[in-house]
This record gives sequence, structure tokens and C-alpha cells, in this order.
Amino acid sequence: MRSFNLSDKGVYTQTKDWKAADWIHVENPSNEDVEDLVAIFGIPKDYIMDSLDEYEIPRQEKVKNGAGEDINLLIVLFPKMRSVQEKYTEYHTYPLSIIRVNDTLITVCKETPSFLTHIMNNESFKNEPATTQHHIILYILWELTRSFIRHLREIDGIIEDLQIQITSATHNEYFYKLIALHKSLVYFETSINKNHPLITESIHEAVLGDDVQSQELLRDITDISNQAEVMVTESSKMIDQLSEVFSSVITNNLNNIMKVLTSITIVLTIPTIMAGFWGMNVDLPFENHPWAFGITSLITIFICFLTVYWLKKKDYF
Repeated sequence: MRSFNLSDKGVYTQTKDWKAADWIHVENPSNEDVEDLVAIFGIPKDYIMDSLDEYEIPRQEKVKNGAGEDINLLIVLFPKMRSVQEKYTEYHTYPLSIIRVNDTLITVCKETPSFLTHIMNNESFKNEPATTQHHIILYILWELTRSFIRHLREIDGIIEDLQIQITSATHNEYFYKLIALHKSLVYFETSINKNHPLITESIHEAVLGDDVQSQELLRDITDISNQAEVMVTESSKMIDQLSEVFSSVITNNLNNIMKVLTSITIVLTIPTIMAGFWGMNVDLPFENHPWAFGITSLITIFICFLTVYWLKKKDYF
């Protein structure tokens, strides 16, 4: 559990007095952390535990605690890279709970994403430093949405590399990469499409009409979220088309390999046939000639040459 106070200049300062902090962040909360948050702030236990379920969907809820205080919950999904194997990179999405209780902001997740760490380290400023609780939430949502854009660009880079390698694709590893990317884009598309309307609705309810900074951040979040929607749709279409092209290319490459191997087999069969004919126990042309073996070999080579020439002309080699 980490807690921060927010100064008038928008600087986050870590504090040990978490009960009076402006922002409390809990990573993979223990049973003790959960009990403390429930006891001090009256937060429903499921508001905290749902952030540990990687299959949780974005949602918004509002309840009152025992003291009559409003408790607002916003669960959104953020992306994170998950490497399945050394050569295959897969991305997944995980829930982040954003809980507001009066003047206290509480964020809970199983593993802290890098963009939250940047905010805590005062390394993330879109326009101006955050000075209110609403600003902190907006910066979190802005950085979260930006992280989708960043990972989508990484996926686009991988797709471009696969397009370059497609001409020589004969191994299953390319399919494994495509499967990993396709799974990642499914997670991204679901998360972005669920996050966007929820974030917009939540922010519109919370942002004050005369807060210029919040309005600017809201427009930025909306724009970048729309961009993420377009990017994930385009990437999904590219992956689908690339999968079809890969299948065709691999089939074609395998056909070419089989064609060459078949041609080689035909050419190598000719010496076997010639040896079988001249190995019979019957009278054969120039069998008593001193150069019989050489003549037979030359004839065999000549026929092989003609066969190779004909196969090459027919584009079998």
C-alpha cells in the first residue's frame, strides 16, 4: 500500500499516514489491507477484490457507506504485455479499480502498471499538473488510454515484421505469433469498447462545467480513445488478412517444395531404370562392347539432362 498527498502545485508526495492521504494505491492487496480499507472507509469488499479478477469487466457503481458518504467505483481495464514464450509476445488486459470516498482517491489493482508509476513519480503531465481529485482521475484515464495506443503501435510493428517474413514462411512459429497477436487484439478491442463509453459517462458526471483543465483533459481522453478504437479495428483487420495470406503463402511454398522434390525423384529414377534394363539376363545392345558401361552411363546422363531441361522449361525446378 502506497499513499500520496497532492500539493497545491500538483506534486505527489508519498506519506506514511495513509488514512489521511489524498491518494491511496494498493497493489495486490492482502487480507489485512482489505480489512483496513473496509473498516476505515466503509468500502464494500467486492469493490476491492474485483480488481484481482483478470476477467472482470468495466463497470461503474455508487453506494453509501455506514456514515452516509458516497462511494463511487469505476473499474476500467488497462493493457499489459505478457510474454508467453521467448519468441511470442502476448498482451492482456487487467482491471483497475478507481474508488472515490469524499476527498480520498483509492486505486486497486493486482499489478501496478507503468503509467501509474509515472504519475506517482510526477513524470506525467498532459497540460498542467493535477491539483484536484478529479484531475488525478483524469490523468490516470488519459495515461491508461495512451497505453493502449502505445501497445497497438508495438503490435503494428510486429505485423510489419511478419509481412516482411511472409515470403519465406514455412514454419509454425509465424502462426503462433499471429495467434498471440490476435488474442491480444481481442482483449484490446473488448477493453477499449467497454472502457470508452464508461469513462466518458463517468467523467461527464464528475467534471465541473467551469473547470477548463478538466474539460481539456476530457477532450484529450475522448480523442485518444477514439484513436484507439480505430487503431484496434484496423489492426484486427490486418491480422485477419495476414492470416489468410500466410496460409496461402505457406501452402504455395510447400507446393513448390513438393514440386522440386518430385522433379528430383523423376530424374533419379532414370538411372535406376537404365540399370534395371542392362542388368537383365538377356541379349542387350553392345553388351559385349569394351565401352558398354561408359556408353550406358553417357546415355543415362543424356536422358537425365533432357529430363531436367524439360522439367525446367515447364517450371518444375
